[in-house]
Amino acid sequence: MRVIRYIVSFIGLWICAFALIALVLDGVRSIAANDIVMKSLGDTWSQINMQSLDVFQTTIQRNVHPLIWDPLVQWILMMPAWLFAALVGLLLIYLGRKRRPKIIRV
Repeated sequence: MRVIRYIVSFIGLWICAFALIALVLDGVRSIAANDIVMKSLGDTWSQINMQSLDVFQTTIQRNVHPLIWDPLVQWILMMPAWLFAALVGLLLIYLGRKRRPKIIRV
């Protein structure tokens, strides 16, 4: 069980590192454009692999429910990529943390 917690925390740290890189890239784009520029998760995903984004959309709309795609998933895809990655990374780090033993008080 300790190894799984270590792996989850390690993956969370790597995702947080990706979030930091995405934040720096958004900062560089903002400085170059002389305006605030934040690349969304959907734009980043479509640049990396557009076909997998289409497959994901089709899977959600056909197998889960079409209403899940429109309000929820599109809202997540419109988030800045660095924010989504930071939230997922921090969640994984939290899940992989060492838990304190419960103290039973009498």
